Amino acid sequence: MVVVLGYGMIGSTIASELSKNYETTVIDKKNLKTENDSIKILKGEIFDFPEILDEDDIIVSALPGNVSYAIIRKLLKSGKKIIDVSYMKENPFTLTDVALENKGLYVPDAGYAPGLTNIVSGFFYKKYKPTQIEIYDGGLPKIKIPPLDYIITWNTSGLIDLYTRPARIIRNGKILTLDPLENIEKTTLPGIGELESFPVDGLGTLLYTLKDVDIFERTYRYPGHLEKIKFLRDMDYFSDKKLNGLSPREITEKLFESKLKLQKEDLSIFQIKATGESEKEIFYVDYYDKERGITSMARMTAFPATAIAELVIDNRIDEIGIIPPEYLGFNFDIFQKIIAKLKDKGLNINIS
Repeated sequence: MVVVLGYGMIGSTIASELSKNYETTVIDKKNLKTENDSIKILKGEIFDFPEILDEDDIIVSALPGNVSYAIIRKLLKSGKKIIDVSYMKENPFTLTDVALENKGLYVPDAGYAPGLTNIVSGFFYKKYKPTQIEIYDGGLPKIKIPPLDYIITWNTSGLIDLYTRPARIIRNGKILTLDPLENIEKTTLPGIGELESFPVDGLGTLLYTLKDVDIFERTYRYPGHLEKIKFLRDMDYFSDKKLNGLSPREITEKLFESKLKLQKEDLSIFQIKATGESEKEIFYVDYYDKERGITSMARMTAFPATAIAELVIDNRIDEIGIIPPEYLGFNFDIFQKIIAKLKDKGLNINIS
């Protein structure tokens, strides 16, 4: 059985995809229903169901990053195999001992960015021995929607973190930090047009595994968006300091959710450049799935996680410990299997 933690936009896509071939149970704090008869939904937290902890289940976590670490640690003590799409501030390698001692498996950062970006970066690193890897990504509305020309297709708190958290990069073997909104660049992409990019703290485990390569990640936005966001940040709209019982950030998050969580078609950009003795680049744009009503962001995040989960279920990935996604890219056989599964799911990414 596969257990999916969280049934939001990403979790529901993960559960729907896995339920095609595996018995799937979802656990969520909310009282939710599904029209998919192949999915069983339980209300609560996973530790409310000891019978599940006693089973030899695969767990795919789509929980918010700010609660993930403690839950993952506890699950690893039970020897669970976990694939996690959340982005948490803690270093997942600090869970190595508990995973090994209990023969558990943890694949962190297993979504889109970090996630698929890490897998492909790992493949490029192992095959082409680059000296620099540049990661560009981003989810955008297919058509600009004022006032911010943006729609929220994932966690609102995580979105604001992108604008406020210093962006960590690797340069000359050292981890450096950049102010994300003071390092804006302009570019033009085929089929999309003019965009701006800014550095984000999204390298995840790459910060610890590829330290001998210069590496950074930048995220795309439509022109003018970042200037408006910088104004909000500089005016403390993202501050956690309480004013009359509420922080500006709490209010801003609620406003963002009411104004920017729109059911509109989106697109996701996936671009990685590796340079050194030779150059290699992948550029792919994914679009909203009209037939199934699935956002591109959900596809790009959920499908890598489900591909990895399927390989774990089928014992193609049978290791224990902490396995960051770039390690899956190091293994050419596993890498090709992941890419093949993504194509089967509708992500036609071509990499050689």
